[in-house]
Amino acid sequence: MTWTKQVKAIRELELRKDDIIVCAYPKSGTHWVWEVISMLLAGQAVYEPRAKELLMLELTPLKKLDKLLSPRVLNTHLPFSMLPTASMRARRVKVVHVYRNPRDVMVSMYHHFRQFRMENTESVQSYCKAFLAGTVAYGHYAGYLNQMHHFTKVNSDLPVFHVSFEEMKLDPQSTVRRLAEHLEVQASDTLIREVVSACAFNKMKKVDSTKEQVRFFGMELDQKLYRKGEVGDWQNHLSEEETATFDTEFSKVLDNDHFQFRYTL
Repeated sequence: MTWTKQVKAIRELELRKDDIIVCAYPKSGTHWVWEVISMLLAGQAVYEPRAKELLMLELTPLKKLDKLLSPRVLNTHLPFSMLPTASMRARRVKVVHVYRNPRDVMVSMYHHFRQFRMENTESVQSYCKAFLAGTVAYGHYAGYLNQMHHFTKVNSDLPVFHVSFEEMKLDPQSTVRRLAEHLEVQASDTLIREVVSACAFNKMKKVDSTKEQVRFFGMELDQKLYRKGEVGDWQNHLSEEETATFDTEFSKVLDNDHFQFRYTL
């Protein structure tokens, strides 16, 4: 299937009322939150045997998703203009939006896509320019956040939960508890502690290599999805002047102050 046909099929996808969709721009913590949600729904801190890409809207033939048992924890990096928003509204599908400070997102994306020797990954500086211009995979991060904010504002009655990568790092137990409440899942203190422990970065990095192989339109993806998982790694890559320029250029595209970013803990 071509990319154009896949996007069209995604927009027309009929969701189920108990579906959960994790929405996040790349390298914002999608794997982490997706695994946490899977464990909360299962009621035990047991790792999902499938890679989350196998339930990713843009990477999976939708006919395969139709065969999955409910509840499905779907996920995507696509902007809302490409999502089945009509079905999301009609079914009142629960949405979990994960976001991360843009400086760390840029650096993490640079290291991720450098594995594929993609354009503009010759240096952090060259990738940073492309990131701020919105010419990287999945487009401009600020544009993504603008669409997310608009969807949330226009559909204020829909169950959308915003969670930042940084608050998950800072206070994982409280954040996981709030997430369980959003999902309407009964979670004991013991379960929450076990989920937080199981989803620690180093443990997830280790278990990821044991999951089912991911294929993208017939092509195997051999990639390292976990690197550092830290807050503030941008400080190792950007000078003070580069950081100031980054913030200025990023804010020119971001049209709201709904998302508060933490750059250090």
